[in-house]
Amino acid sequence: MSEARRHVLLWVAPDFLRSSGLVRIFIEAGIFQTPTEELDEYIRSAEAAGGFAMTGSLAESSHGVGIWISPTDVPELELMVPWQFIKSVITASPQASKVFGLVRDSLRSNGAGKKPGEQNGDSKIVP
Repeated sequence: MSEARRHVLLWVAPDFLRSSGLVRIFIEAGIFQTPTEELDEYIRSAEAAGGFAMTGSLAESSHGVGIWISPTDVPELELMVPWQFIKSVITASPQASKVFGLVRDSLRSNGAGKKPGEQNGDSKIVP
């Protein structure tokens, strides 16, 4: 990808966790951050929930075999999640800075999140 990499959130089928090799690769890469001693409980929880979330930067989404992602901390590393494990994909631009709902209200009440030149009483509504 020549453009800035987009953030990606994957909802992954719990079947992914049955491959200890894939899990180990993703733990070593820093994408999958469940501590080894908590892995059995995590697998049970993921199976009960119908999957789990995985995040990183989108490297390539149009590949025939799967979706390629990079850990946020190691952007030069690219790992592929096979399509048969992907249930949903959500992407966002790295420049996205919109704040919604309660977070926006909290920022406004604390005086944070204001554009330069705005005073406490001059808050503008963010669409």
